Amino acid sequence: MNTWEYVEMDNMPVISCQLLNILWSENRPLTIEELTRLLHTEYSGDWPKRDVILFLRQLLIGDYAEKKRKGFKIYYAALGCEAEP
Repeated sequence: MNTWEYVEMDNMPVISCQLLNILWSENRPLTIEELTRLLHTEYSGDWPKRDVILFLRQLLIGDYAEKKRKGFKIYYAALGCEAEP
């Protein structure tokens, strides 16, 4: 993870903020598996994959993130992130 400042928004749960911070700091599209692993290593979050997907959906609905399919994988990126999977 890069040395960006942690951003927390009052209108979303802590895990959503953590996921968004990971997407911003990595500055590249990530799979659910990568996000779950980074959530665990960076924030000591022991979240099951299904919960990570649920909170990612909130980021998608709020237009904070986007998802793209490439082959059999789905990648998530913060909106405004220019990197391609």
